[in-house]
Amino acid sequence: MNPELELLVSAPLGFAATATRAAAGTATGVNRALLLTSVSIMAALAGCGAGGWSTAVTTRGSALMRSLLPTADTFVNSAVPDNNDGASPSIFTGETGQNGAMRGLVRFTLPAELRGRLTVSRVALTMITRGTGLGDTTPPTPATESLQAVSVAWQEGVGFGDGTTVNTVGQACGTSGATWNQPDCAGGAPWSGVSVSPTVSGTVAIPASLETAVTWDSDQAGNAGMIADVQSWLDSPDTNQGWRLASSTEGMSGQAQRFYSREVPAKAPTLSVTAVCLSGLEESDGGCSAVNSSDASDASDASSSSDGPPAGTESGGGCSCSVSERKEDQWPLGASLALAALMIGRRARRIRIRSAAR
Repeated sequence: MNPELELLVSAPLGFAATATRAAAGTATGVNRALLLTSVSIMAALAGCGAGGWSTAVTTRGSALMRSLLPTADTFVNSAVPDNNDGASPSIFTGETGQNGAMRGLVRFTLPAELRGRLTVSRVALTMITRGTGLGDTTPPTPATESLQAVSVAWQEGVGFGDGTTVNTVGQACGTSGATWNQPDCAGGAPWSGVSVSPTVSGTVAIPASLETAVTWDSDQAGNAGMIADVQSWLDSPDTNQGWRLASSTEGMSGQAQRFYSREVPAKAPTLSVTAVCLSGLEESDGGCSAVNSSDASDASDASSSSDGPPAGTESGGGCSCSVSERKEDQWPLGASLALAALMIGRRARRIRIRSAAR
């Protein structure tokens, strides 16, 4: 390569003008014409190359997680079918010593601002066990605890029963609240032990241990229905009536499980929801916001580019190409310089041919 051209091509693009001036001072004849012609090529490549060609679209973070507390929870007892336990600090399942079947109810209100903006990918319901029997010291009976989506609207109520002998009894329903016989004792169609979807959404094994967190996790085999439930509730809030908890020890006298309710905030049930923002949205402050229009345009331009250098066309010693201002998507400097050498070489041959013809 001509020494003057080698100096120009090997110089970083940021110093191309300086290198050009230095080399031009010593060039004469064909070399000088060739060197000056290269100025326009390098200037164009400063835009076509290191200044702005993209081979990849920057991926935005779009996953988010929300942890929610219940907006309503209670339990019902077939032995006292018209009593309510909405204000109880406990949720019981299983069977009482009086052969009453007990089933829990829990409901979470999903954020309205996320409606229609995400796809739920994982769901986890966590509850903490507590003791049963006199003194609350007896561990829960080991059991399989099932979740099923409730299909009828219900009210939490304000019934309370948490003494050592009446904690599963509750109080006669007053103005409103769910009971074994009704979703709301203020009126409405009756049910028997809570009306639910016929499909089990998730299960978990309850251990015989106190103060232990147990989690129904949609990632566990057979629990994918939890995702479908939460997605449905998010998209159609009117269908959100939460879950019913039912134990495999129903029918076994005195074999029960007990959990903390939302009346004990530090140990209340929690629902963790992991989701991905829909296309065109990005995670922002715990929600999903529209992607900035200028960034989206850049990403679109980049994704339509094929691998390799920009398809510029030589015109008057330069090239035409689209220029991106995104630093992270710039074409590598080495590739720019290689293209520069190729284009300058082509121009050199033309100049030499013209000079020889003269």
